[in-house]
Parts: sequence; C-alpha cells; structure tokens
Amino acid sequence: MKTEHLGQEASHQGFRGRTTTIQAFARKYRLDAEEAQRLEDQFGPVAGEIELLQAARRNGMPEE
Repeated sequence: MKTEHLGQEASHQGFRGRTTTIQAFARKYRLDAEEAQRLEDQFGPVAGEIELLQAARRNGMPEE
C-alpha cells in the first residue's frame, strides 16, 4: 500500500513539470515585474513550471 501511494505522488509531481523560481521563470519568458509579482503572490517563491505557464497564459501572456 505504501508504495502505491508514493507512485501516485510521484506521478503528480511529474505532471507539474520542473520546479523553478518565479524570478527565473519571469526572466525566461520575459514577463514584466507586475506579472512576476502576481505569480509570486499566487504561488510563492517557487512552483512547477507548467502551473506557472498556465497561470501566466490565463493572464494574457502571449504563446511563443
């Protein structure tokens, strides 16, 4: 049972993508300071890159 739980947790973490800092994410995607601050307020100083991409696109980030 314990290993099944760990497997589910690991697969969930993989879905979120790499964990990155908000500052690094903002530099990579050339976000302005206001959007970077909004994301940091929403997620904290680090989050999964996929979650950040989804949140930024919902707020009008252009797709590359």
